Amino acid sequence: MITDFFVFSGMREIKISFYQRKVFLIFLNCLVFSFLTGSLFAQTISGKVLDERSGEPLPFSNVFISNTTLGATTDINGNYSITGQLPQNFELAVSFMGYYTKFRSIAVNGRSNITVNFELEPKVNQLEEVQLKAKRDKKWERDLKRFEKVFLALPDDPFLKNSRIMNPWVLDFEEERENGIKYFAAKAEGPVQIENNALGYDIEYHLERFFETRKGFQYYGLVNFKEQVNTEDQKIKRNAAFQGSLRHLIQQLVENKLDYLDYDLFEVMPERIMEPRTNDFYYEIGNSIQPITRDSLYICELVEGYNVIVLPKKLEVHFKRKPWPNDYYQDVYHTISWLEAPLGYFIVDKYGVLPDPTQLVRSGYMGRERMARFLPHDFEPDEELGKLLVDFDSAIIQNTKWNNLREKPHLTLNKSFYYPGEAIWFNATMLYQNPIYSDTLSRLLHVELYDKNFKVIVSEKLPIEKGKAKGVLVLPDQLTPENYVLRAYTQWMRNYEDDGFTYLPIPVIRKNQLAHLAQNEGGERDEESIEVVLTPRFESSSWSKKVELELEILEADLDFVGGEFSVSVLDADLNPDAGFHQNIGRTMNWLYGPEKSIRFDAPRFQIEYGNSISGYFKDRPKKPLNVPITIVQGQLEDYGVVRSDTSGYFWVTGLNFRDTLDIAIAALNDKRKRFGQVILSSIQSPEVETFLPRVRYNLVNAPSGELEYAYADLMSGDYFELEEVTVSNTALPNWEESDYGYGKGDRSIGSAFLEARPDLSLDQVIAMNMPPGGFGRYNFGLDAGAPVLIIDGARFFGDEAEVWSYLKSIIAAEVESIEIFTFSANIFGIQGFGGAIVVKTKKGSRQLNRDVVFDAGQFQLFKVKGYSHVPNFPVLKNNEGVIPRRSAIFWNPRIEWSSEMNKHKLDFNLSHLTSRIWVRVEGMSWDGVPFQREFEVEVPK
Repeated sequence: MITDFFVFSGMREIKISFYQRKVFLIFLNCLVFSFLTGSLFAQTISGKVLDERSGEPLPFSNVFISNTTLGATTDINGNYSITGQLPQNFELAVSFMGYYTKFRSIAVNGRSNITVNFELEPKVNQLEEVQLKAKRDKKWERDLKRFEKVFLALPDDPFLKNSRIMNPWVLDFEEERENGIKYFAAKAEGPVQIENNALGYDIEYHLERFFETRKGFQYYGLVNFKEQVNTEDQKIKRNAAFQGSLRHLIQQLVENKLDYLDYDLFEVMPERIMEPRTNDFYYEIGNSIQPITRDSLYICELVEGYNVIVLPKKLEVHFKRKPWPNDYYQDVYHTISWLEAPLGYFIVDKYGVLPDPTQLVRSGYMGRERMARFLPHDFEPDEELGKLLVDFDSAIIQNTKWNNLREKPHLTLNKSFYYPGEAIWFNATMLYQNPIYSDTLSRLLHVELYDKNFKVIVSEKLPIEKGKAKGVLVLPDQLTPENYVLRAYTQWMRNYEDDGFTYLPIPVIRKNQLAHLAQNEGGERDEESIEVVLTPRFESSSWSKKVELELEILEADLDFVGGEFSVSVLDADLNPDAGFHQNIGRTMNWLYGPEKSIRFDAPRFQIEYGNSISGYFKDRPKKPLNVPITIVQGQLEDYGVVRSDTSGYFWVTGLNFRDTLDIAIAALNDKRKRFGQVILSSIQSPEVETFLPRVRYNLVNAPSGELEYAYADLMSGDYFELEEVTVSNTALPNWEESDYGYGKGDRSIGSAFLEARPDLSLDQVIAMNMPPGGFGRYNFGLDAGAPVLIIDGARFFGDEAEVWSYLKSIIAAEVESIEIFTFSANIFGIQGFGGAIVVKTKKGSRQLNRDVVFDAGQFQLFKVKGYSHVPNFPVLKNNEGVIPRRSAIFWNPRIEWSSEMNKHKLDFNLSHLTSRIWVRVEGMSWDGVPFQREFEVEVPK
């Protein structure tokens, strides 16, 4: 049976003495069994297939040798015969529709003719295909996508789009728990039919077991390969899949044909605690990795075509013929894999296949292999096609690059319908097609409300922090009651037309009305693996009712991951339905949709890392327009230099400020004098082409009585509290010890690394620790400018040449630590567009002039709108006097939970008129498991 198993964490330390004993025992086995192996010759296996109950022959049964293309179909009398160069040990299987598949393990043992008969058991009470399809819903579809990512191919594997499961209806999925561990399992009512048009095989997979946990997965079954009519392209792809694969490496090792023009092998040394590993490959040779040859590995032949390979330490494998992107080393551009044997050895057959794949843990490139790249064990590569493989994988990866950079916001609203003058409180959770790139994508979310005439009524800009944004849109007091649409997007999404845009229907109704869903628009709630337990407590006073809600988050596994959720509490008599809008689990269907690319040859809309400014530089005729543009926020709170293009256009992002601020902009010459003129251009919103979506609802009369809902009323007076401010007598924070408030960068260079290289200048030290591409993010041709440089908490002001010149003047012996910020450099504002370097020197060795004064006389000043101000929701708490009745009672867009804190208490006051409340909770764990719960709670009188 084929087995694939991956363990991503929890590997124990392996002691050499253990392996020495293993090697000795294996060596003895090699001496005993090596003389028993024989030569290969053609053999025949034949037999008969019968019905177990009636004894009647089963014609047209499928008999095959698992994991190969060798097989036959029974004749009218149930007879079959397979002739060829058979493996020494194999699994012979037979399948027939309406019967259970059977297999037998066969050992040839030198025989030329082998007879194997089968009796198949018929299936009883088999579910009809119609019944199976009836169970399929949206959750099943999401589970299928999850299954395909593990079983077929990784999402960014270009083979995925050419491989598909032809009969997915035979699959059923469930989530179970065993020993406190939650796992995702799949079962199949029949063989899973796979059409692999990339490699040219039709595959029949008899799934025996499939499960996935947070730490890894395993699946196995019987596999029957049938060749399609192969094209030349498929032959090339077969060779591409084989070259650099685990089988390819093992075959070369076992046959002692390892080509060192193809492979480099390195033994991974124990981790150095005092000196972290760098991304300089040539520096690491001899330090964290040691070159080895094939002769350094102990390999011997066992009985019946098996070999054992002793692997006492982790092996790093470089396959140099296949270009592949990686950020592990700054100067390596081919595939890298790591192999580790938990037992200190692993056994392989003559095809280079592990009978027990759990004996070898794979990561890196070889850990990517799934069914879309799986070749039959009897596949033999065409050596003549080898030279055509160099550009293959790199070319198809380029085709999937844009799909990996797609993003989409999910909006959670506090209510379903609103009144004129009321505020829409919301939380945004960003979804990413490939979470690896989340740090490189947008940091600014645009949210707009538009009417049926496509007119934008109100719009806001919100910062995205750690994939989240929170906001409030205040509806005008005189807004006409009708249907509106809320739209959320990033500028980057516009490269994909409106893919990723989020649209939500917003009914605005008269204040004496309530909106009631005409029918359940969202359908039934999916079964979810994260549970929410609500415990309410009430206490009445002469003025109001005090409420305490305890929310407990229960994850599927005992090993908590943690995450974030939002909570909305509504008066249930004033909100007949808790929510009109789809929950986050439904929005995540976007992740499993078809692959998309940008609609242009190159991106036209850039990624925003904060507030953005665009404009044009103008000068006298025939003067160059490609000039450096200096941009200053406030009194040097932020500063940066970008270069306009040949038409004079410039664009800068990364400004971090709220409300409206003065921004100074100018083109300066060498004497810091302004020349030419700068004209700012507004960044236009995308056009609205259709009024969507809509929601069907009925209007009913609201209960009589005064109701407080208007944003102006909620935010006025002194009867509510914002966040509590705690006064402490603890000492002020040591900014030096906390990296001057910036925190840790993407890469940290500590004292051990610096002390080992005291004579290197800082520009050399930084280059050793940076991946290919340096500080740049996805700027697509824009000049990112110099990285911001901060020495002992003070910002260095200068252009790119001056920054690197200053770094060359400092040697490692003077420095205590360096923090490098690349994708997370948006906290540094404009200049963070080019990255940031924070240097902490040894006491007294370097000091910059901190008293820099900005003279705006040479600059043009522009009023620029920044992020929208988002106050905390006004919660009524510990109030004296009559509490007004509210439709929206409580809102918190962002609450974190963890294993240490999975219970949260929310307390607030209620009006005596409120008799029922809705409590709506929606969130996601850090590893991407969504959940949503709605509770209806009676309020005691």
